[in-house]
Amino acid sequence: MLVRDRDATVSIRALAERQHGVISTRQLLEHGIDEEVVLGRRRAGFLIPLHQGIYALGHQHLTREGRWMAAVLACGPGAVLSHFNAGCLWGVCGSYGRIEVLRQSGGFRPEGHQGVKLHQTRRLHSWEVTVEKGVPVASMERVLLDLAGRMDAKRLERVFVQAYKRGDLSWPRLGRIITRRRGCKGVGRLRQIALEVDPEALETKSVSEIDFLALCREANLPTPAVNVLIEGHLVDFLWSAQRVIVETDSWSHHGDRLTFEKDRQRDVDLMAAGYEVHRTTYKMLELNPGPFLNNIRSALLTRTASTFRAGRQES
Repeated sequence: MLVRDRDATVSIRALAERQHGVISTRQLLEHGIDEEVVLGRRRAGFLIPLHQGIYALGHQHLTREGRWMAAVLACGPGAVLSHFNAGCLWGVCGSYGRIEVLRQSGGFRPEGHQGVKLHQTRRLHSWEVTVEKGVPVASMERVLLDLAGRMDAKRLERVFVQAYKRGDLSWPRLGRIITRRRGCKGVGRLRQIALEVDPEALETKSVSEIDFLALCREANLPTPAVNVLIEGHLVDFLWSAQRVIVETDSWSHHGDRLTFEKDRQRDVDLMAAGYEVHRTTYKMLELNPGPFLNNIRSALLTRTASTFRAGRQES
């Protein structure tokens, strides 16, 4: 049934408000709004074209979610936000460049949609898609697969841990993705990360802490405990048997005088209690971690030997 002209404005507004201020011609026609009414609203500036058949309601000052929603609508029924844009929506990474959208192939030509990059797959399962913040989006597990083909192992592990810590990662769905998407770009890397990600990394608080655990694995260092309370102080990493501590500092958390003074006092307290404290930064771990890791290795070996000699003397 066609919506009368006087009711069209109300109907259009109600539809757009559910979709971050954007709407498609297809949706309007499906809701009984005549094509002539749509054209009239467009000529009057009430509907502002964004992509072919996609409009903003009244203005083009859209939120980020509005731009994402417009791109998804532009790619037709069943399309979802994907790749870095989806990761950004899930809160696990940033996004850049064109808005990326994923849909099942067939019956659609990606034409006339500036700023949108469409990916098509032969089959997009229902458990690979969802709706988050009102935007159709690839599931977190599908996003991890898509990003695995575009990220190195270190960056992928960061995203993996962030997804887990946010509570958005389903291990059964991840296993299904890995099993059923054999042969897809990045699936091997994702499988390896899922198998090797350190359980301690799931308790980390920062990117530098995640990276440090990965570096320890690569350097064949023993895995330290993470975020441990020692002498009333929460330390980043601890090898308890050797009483060696590592603190990974960032300017955002340690860049003021009060925090600097507290850190120095904490080091004094820990050293007085018999611990050896080593500090590093995100930049050191990113650019040249080798010397710092060698220092930790030497400290662990020296303190292990000292503990062994002390034990022999006591016996």
